[in-house]
Amino acid sequence: MRSICLTNNKGGVGKTTTAVSLAHGLVMLLRHNDLPCRVLLIDTDSQAHATLLTTGRRDWSRAESLGEVLVARPERAGAVLQQLIVPSTWDEDLHVVPGSPTLDGVNTRLAEDHGFAVRLRHALRSVADRYDWVVIDTMPSFSRLTTLAMVAATDIVIPVELRFLETIGLQAIVEKIKEVQQTWEIPVRLTGILPVKYDQRITLERENLALYGDHAFYGPRLFATPIPTNVAISYAHDACESIFMYDDQSSAARAYMIFVRELVERVMNPAGA
Repeated sequence: MRSICLTNNKGGVGKTTTAVSLAHGLVMLLRHNDLPCRVLLIDTDSQAHATLLTTGRRDWSRAESLGEVLVARPERAGAVLQQLIVPSTWDEDLHVVPGSPTLDGVNTRLAEDHGFAVRLRHALRSVADRYDWVVIDTMPSFSRLTTLAMVAATDIVIPVELRFLETIGLQAIVEKIKEVQQTWEIPVRLTGILPVKYDQRITLERENLALYGDHAFYGPRLFATPIPTNVAISYAHDACESIFMYDDQSSAARAYMIFVRELVERVMNPAGA
């Protein structure tokens, strides 16, 4: 089972859009290739936008959402996780562990637990034989919930806008990943950096994309196709549909599917990433 964490400590960068598009895109791609395609989407963000988009609601209580897993006794966390998984409205092979606003309180409570970071990683062992891929959406901050999401992952993807402040903040995210790797002694790796909301008409964005491509560290990790700014994404959100459901011929849908293919290739053949 491979688990992909989408993270960026800045809000509004398309992280949740990328998480849900990846989750549904994986189901579609793997099914098309006659491969096992059961995907679990985990929402660790108290805004619960990924949950809203994929289930049509965000009013899940703590007892119905991820928070219950994270406060359960460690020996029961796996069983609790299995009980909380719900079907998505998008595809029968895409399931969801809902987030909820109660996660803010859970995040505070985790401060009392020195081993909090491995809670989700250990709980996921209970569903390793049920799902082929796990996609984890995170808060737009370096919270404890973000840390445990990184620790639970095998691979991390950073969606980033090609603008000045966002490019400055990218290094902080990379340093956070290194800190998590060293502190918790886990093999999670930064599998890729995905440019999002890209507008090729803007000179600065074209220049920053070129700079990323030439950078010694970022360049090899940059995904080949940026996700363009596309109004179809907003309409898809409004309909609580994936971009593939709303308009699979839109520029965003085509770019996201290229990203999904490249991600799968990198994950399955890490030496070439």
